[in-house]
Amino acid sequence: MNNKLSISNLPDSLKSEVSGIEDARNIEQLNLFVDNTATELKVGNSISNSFNAYDLWSRFVRNKKKQVSISKSPNKIIVERIISEKIEGVTYTGQLGISPAILRGEKEDLLAWPSDREEKVERALIRLASQGKIARISGKMGDNYAVYFTFSELINELKSVNQSLNHKDLRDSLLILKGAELTLSYEAHNEEGLIEQNQSKMNFLSAIHFSTAKGRSNVRCVAVLNELMSQQIDSVEYKGYYFNRTQSFKRSLSIWLSFRLYRMFRYASPTHSHHFRLIKTMIKFGSLDNESNAAAKLVALRRDMTLTMKDLEEAEILKSYKIESIKDDAGVIVDYTYTLFPSDKFCNEILELNKHQKRIVAKSEKQMNASLQQNL
Repeated sequence: MNNKLSISNLPDSLKSEVSGIEDARNIEQLNLFVDNTATELKVGNSISNSFNAYDLWSRFVRNKKKQVSISKSPNKIIVERIISEKIEGVTYTGQLGISPAILRGEKEDLLAWPSDREEKVERALIRLASQGKIARISGKMGDNYAVYFTFSELINELKSVNQSLNHKDLRDSLLILKGAELTLSYEAHNEEGLIEQNQSKMNFLSAIHFSTAKGRSNVRCVAVLNELMSQQIDSVEYKGYYFNRTQSFKRSLSIWLSFRLYRMFRYASPTHSHHFRLIKTMIKFGSLDNESNAAAKLVALRRDMTLTMKDLEEAEILKSYKIESIKDDAGVIVDYTYTLFPSDKFCNEILELNKHQKRIVAKSEKQMNASLQQNL
């Protein structure tokens, strides 16, 4: 869908709901969100945006069967996770719950939790939005930000980072992102005290609409972002990262950890290191629900992390790393500490991303000051 979004080319299921559409270039906050082209041309990497805190939380389920029939549903279907992150001086603490979507099956409906596949699709979706495929739609549902695309555009974005999905899997992933629900309860503190409290429920996507165009690749789609994503676009609570550098790995853990490092290494230098505990990190990744069953999986967890370390070294994200065992009083290894040292290439990439972020923030402040002057 090379043309801009308009009421005439909306999917039929959405036309009656929408009374107005404004392109990203005409909305100040969206114009900032898509202002990535100049930096992309300079650095030679594809830039996408990531939402502060939200994109670092453990929102995807890795260690459960992805889909189960409703008749075989487990007694507990809501996956609960701890929120515990410190990002640029702000500490987030709380809990989140992940409820599955319900997909229509041939013989029986299915429960489906958002997993690795849905994470990849969500990242590709935001990459398209960061390229300008986003608009503000107004109507019966209020004002919302929506990403518009065809199946072929989203498939090509995934192919650009060596990911592949057929049309059915892509459609199912979008339906799961629409149907799965997040329950959030958290507080945010900085040095001065409490700055935010949030208790809310939302879907990963607020809505997804498909056209009835002939040819599966030509199906036009409109995905409405959820309220937290939209709020963070308005408040410029997002940062750029290199989509091609983080999403091209075969291993989901390598994708997740490289993405995380582009957020955590905000002041990277060859002498600056980043360290983490293995068990705590694998809980954040989602391959463990809690620490109670970690001991039996410790060998497998270390093996997975070793393969990921090799991936990041080969990609010149890491220069090196070291690992130290942590033992209990009986001398039994109960965890590992990893210390990561960034490569020169990675440090230069972070410097360029920081310059890009400063430019976006400066533009936002200039727009805000101009708006205040107009209202005086």
